[in-house]
Amino acid sequence: MAITFRAEKGTALTYTEMDQNFGSFLYSSSLSGNGQNITFYYAASPAVPINSGSVSYSLIRGLQNAGSDRRVALFSGSSTIITEQGVVIDDSGSLGVGVSESSLPLSYKLDVSGSIRTTGTLLQTSDERLKTDILPIDNALSRVSAIDGVYFKWNNSEERQIGVIAQNVNTVLPEVVSTDNSGYYNVNYSGIVPLLLEAVKEQNSIIMDLEERISKLEKK
Repeated sequence: MAITFRAEKGTALTYTEMDQNFGSFLYSSSLSGNGQNITFYYAASPAVPINSGSVSYSLIRGLQNAGSDRRVALFSGSSTIITEQGVVIDDSGSLGVGVSESSLPLSYKLDVSGSIRTTGTLLQTSDERLKTDILPIDNALSRVSAIDGVYFKWNNSEERQIGVIAQNVNTVLPEVVSTDNSGYYNVNYSGIVPLLLEAVKEQNSIIMDLEERISKLEKK
């Protein structure tokens, strides 16, 4: 990081010229913030145009408002930065993308505000050798009937979406509902899939039973 002072001559001042021109104005300077800020200390002289004692400047343009500790902010070219545009890592090593400091500490290992896209496959560990207390899902069809699929819009968006309401799901399938550090409910949508599978099986069994009854009645 280099700082160049120029006088009316239009070129950089020499060390001698620096001493001659600034000696009566500045008596010392110091760096702070890991070299990101410089402070000039003014001498007690009537030649000094201001009477502030000292003044500090940021040596990194655009980072005057870089957010909280552990925030990796994105520089947009302005004098300040909206830190939600960057990423943040909390004390536990969890990563937040597009989330505000008010979300800290993060509730999940990866917390993303916005859509996620992948050209690959999203996998979840599911090996039987890693599981205990394995039980079948009962009353799957009645549970599915109690879950309402809805259209909705997020409070900060006009885009229409479809999904479920966590509070509604929690009364039927609490195993797929969790609460974050701010008290908001979240749904594990992929966790609903096993319930749907068993519901289809139950429905298929009912259909087969009805077909068998109809077949017997037609033979009479």
